Amino acid sequence: MLSLTKKSDAEPVTAPLWHTNFRNYDRLPDTKVVRTTFFVNTAAGALAIALLFWLGYGEYRLHNLNEQIAEAQGEIDSNAKKNAEALRLSQIFTDEDKKMTDAEAFLKGPIPVSEYVEVIGQTLPKEISIDFADLRIPADPRNQLFVLRGVVAGTRDQAAGTASSYVDQLRAHPRLGALFDPITLDKLTPDAATGFMSIEISLKVKTEGKKP
Repeated sequence: MLSLTKKSDAEPVTAPLWHTNFRNYDRLPDTKVVRTTFFVNTAAGALAIALLFWLGYGEYRLHNLNEQIAEAQGEIDSNAKKNAEALRLSQIFTDEDKKMTDAEAFLKGPIPVSEYVEVIGQTLPKEISIDFADLRIPADPRNQLFVLRGVVAGTRDQAAGTASSYVDQLRAHPRLGALFDPITLDKLTPDAATGFMSIEISLKVKTEGKKP
């Protein structure tokens, strides 16, 4: 019979190392054809260049945006001045147009201006002085209102009696009574500037249904 031998017994025995490996692989030079540091430096340089271009592009965009904002603000300021001037002129036109409309309505009122002033002057007592006459035209032209303002001499009671009598006189006047209803004393207050009593009388134009 053949003798069986172990595989380990058949292999030659390797001679042990005769000294310890003291090599420091971290400090050994890189002997590769292309060193690792080349790739690291190239990647870092590319990243730095990319960041530089990105920052430059951002600054360029910011500069363009600032120029656009400045240009837009200039246009806004210019348009604001034009708009303010247009509004001012429009307001002037509106005010003047209202004056013309009021003057036209006053001239086309139920009584000519000259006749109205003449009647007021003829009926005015010596104790009353009229210093303001106005015509108020609301949205509905049929509700025109003539207003008289002035002062009354005398004490409060005397002024009140004189003003009430004058209002009754206006109501009884054939011309004014036929055109205005009601005719009322709206205000009777002390006037500090003159020491007299200040009055306000309103004469409302009669509507179509009230005219005789």
